[in-house]
Amino acid sequence: MIKDAAKRILGETALGWLDFMRNPNMPASWGGPFNGQKFRQRVLFDILYYFPIKAIIETGTFRGTTTAFFAATSLPVYTTEFHPRYFSYSRLHFLFNRNAIHLYKGDSRPFLRRLGDDPSVPKGDVFFYLDAHWGADLPLREELEIIFSKWERPIVMIDDFCVPGSGYTFDDYGPQKALNLDYINPVVTAKRLSVFFPAVDASQETGSKRGSVVLCGETSGLTMDAKVKTLVRHSS
Repeated sequence: MIKDAAKRILGETALGWLDFMRNPNMPASWGGPFNGQKFRQRVLFDILYYFPIKAIIETGTFRGTTTAFFAATSLPVYTTEFHPRYFSYSRLHFLFNRNAIHLYKGDSRPFLRRLGDDPSVPKGDVFFYLDAHWGADLPLREELEIIFSKWERPIVMIDDFCVPGSGYTFDDYGPQKALNLDYINPVVTAKRLSVFFPAVDASQETGSKRGSVVLCGETSGLTMDAKVKTLVRHSS
């Protein structure tokens, strides 16, 4: 009841500021970047090593743990957060990183369309990290449709995704809204995407052991096959 009263009196934005002032290290509560998953960090490093990535675009900033990890690559980072409390927290978190981290507030779909129409944002060889799924309005399929329509040679990683036959956990929001291959199959088929999963089971991962999937066009997929040993191609 006290928390509800505070929300009504202060509002979510002010609560985000207070969260940061009280505990600027709160992002570590999720175990670090990528949910504290070291093997997934290796996947990112491999992708950055073997592909000429020019920028990183993230949906679902939360409190900016993984965002800060992306910024450490020295690539420009574009990220959006829908929830006003988390947005205001991240705004203070990155107050002095505005040249490297471009923080937006709002729904991921108009955010991606806006970046897709912005000539200052690279339109090829961009890495996308999709983590804006958390409620009944699941934006994932639309996010993928926008990305693979507006960018050339994008590489997309989706957090909280079902890895078939593994011990990784994933998000399930009800009938036809589980983050799995069935849900994204219309886009995968229409865009002829290559699908890759982590090369190790959850038992060899650290942190929260959340599942993930990497999607790309077939040309990039051939490079993945040949060089990125932290990922394995899914064969349907």
